[in-house]
Amino acid sequence: MNSISPTPTPTAPMPTAPVGGSFAWTAAEVLQRDDWICRIEESDVAEIDAAVRFTRAQGLAIQEIGRDQFPLGRLTTRLGALRAQIRSGLGLGYIKGLPVERYDRETLIRVYWGLCRHLGDPVTQNRNGHLLGHVIDVGDAVADHNKRLTQTNAELCFHADSCDVVALLCIRHARIGGESLIVSAVAVHDEMMRRRPDLLPELYKPIYMDRRGEVPPGKLPWFGVPLFNWHAGMLNGYSPVLQYIESLKRFPDAPRMSNAQREALDLYFAICEEDRFCLRLPFEPGDIQFLQNHVVFHSRTSYLDWPEPERRRHLMRMWLSLPDGRELPPALAEKWINIELGTRRGGVPTTAAPVIPEDPLTKAYA
Repeated sequence: MNSISPTPTPTAPMPTAPVGGSFAWTAAEVLQRDDWICRIEESDVAEIDAAVRFTRAQGLAIQEIGRDQFPLGRLTTRLGALRAQIRSGLGLGYIKGLPVERYDRETLIRVYWGLCRHLGDPVTQNRNGHLLGHVIDVGDAVADHNKRLTQTNAELCFHADSCDVVALLCIRHARIGGESLIVSAVAVHDEMMRRRPDLLPELYKPIYMDRRGEVPPGKLPWFGVPLFNWHAGMLNGYSPVLQYIESLKRFPDAPRMSNAQREALDLYFAICEEDRFCLRLPFEPGDIQFLQNHVVFHSRTSYLDWPEPERRRHLMRMWLSLPDGRELPPALAEKWINIELGTRRGGVPTTAAPVIPEDPLTKAYA
């Protein structure tokens, strides 16, 4: 038996009626509007290029660039509106049409970083202290319990990342598959309440998952967080990764799901995949997808890549903390560790120095 005992997590309180509100959207409702999209125009590119020149004239390394060190003109206002949409509107936003092909790798990272700094503060996304991740199939085995699935070509179920907002930049897409899927956690919650109010309370209980080798000091190699939490008058979600639930079996003393909780989770994922709720968006080179993890979950389909390394599917990812984000439920601290509002919260706790890896084939989780 492990010598460290898990901290008991009580069943979270529940709302008594469907939550609704702007976060509770269906796929059709999102597609009928475009106020969540910031389309990059030629004048925007000129502002971005000027901001890049400014950072270099100031001698700034990429990590030293903040919002004020990446000055933009008209685009600043448009990014502010996009940020408001992500924070308190739909919970999602897109930048479309960034001309990724015109930039070398260092410049592209500088541009991506600078744009993201207008939305939030970067936090580390793995135990190696990486502030920027390359989502690319590097040949990791799906069954390797110390690796994440993002560096494979496997399907990912609907899940949430350990940060306020995840930003994904598409550089190249796969030959076949790799489709980006998005769902409103609030809409799925409310649908479950309508269909099976008897099962919904099971998702307000902790769901235990494998930490996949990213174990903070003093913690067990697994953690438990409810899928749904009702806190400070708001619904919060943290969708689990099914493969990380399954790999929990390697720990004989780890808690197991009840039959009722498994049934509730099966229904939850089934609703996520329904056409009414599942938003399928073209994710083209030059698109940046921003998702607020507390209210929006994401997944991807499996894919077949190009044989040539230079054509391989490649996304860049940043995890962002919102200093003016929502108050978070205490149960989330079991995974996030720091949930304090106004700080750089979330991310993966690490003693490694924060770094920006430029090589997309970095074995980030080795």
